[in-house]
Amino acid sequence: MSTFRVGVIGAGSIAQSHLTAYQNNPDVELIAVADMNLERARAVADQYGAPRAYADPHELLADPEIDGVSICTWNNSHAAWAIAAIEAGKHVLVEKPIARTLAEAEQLQRIVEQHDTVVQVGFVRRHSPNCQVLKSFIDADELGEIYYAKASCLRRAGNPGGWFADKEISGGGPLLDIGIHVLDLCWYLMGSPKVVSVSGNT
Repeated sequence: MSTFRVGVIGAGSIAQSHLTAYQNNPDVELIAVADMNLERARAVADQYGAPRAYADPHELLADPEIDGVSICTWNNSHAAWAIAAIEAGKHVLVEKPIARTLAEAEQLQRIVEQHDTVVQVGFVRRHSPNCQVLKSFIDADELGEIYYAKASCLRRAGNPGGWFADKEISGGGPLLDIGIHVLDLCWYLMGSPKVVSVSGNT
């Protein structure tokens, strides 16, 4: 297998998980980190052994040595950077939420269909051991037909401040930022059905 060469856009807290995973994967070579704070991009690139750092993610996307990118930016820019990366011919792992609105998501879907790239949303909870055990029970039909789901989520770390509390940047508050994991788990475990109706409260 050839080495997959990666760039990471955004050097904040969630990027650390991506960078650590890439650093620990022998089939991945980390090429560059981009962040609007060039000093932070350089520090993170040095920490994880990436030879290049950029303040402008467009420069990272123009780098011909990069095969794919992780998009670890604020929620309000996920769709725009995913589209830019796809149009630059890069494979994409984008943090959730993939978009703030249905219109953004549909635009992204149209772009994906026009290009030969792989796009994956970072729904990591699907891969947790407890989720995989539950999925194996469901797949073995040990729980019968799953036709209804009710879920709740508590954030262990308390109520965050900073950009999480800014709806313009976070994209709409806790349901979109954190609750999306629970929604995705329900949908995934139920076999990705077509949604008929939804209700919720926060």
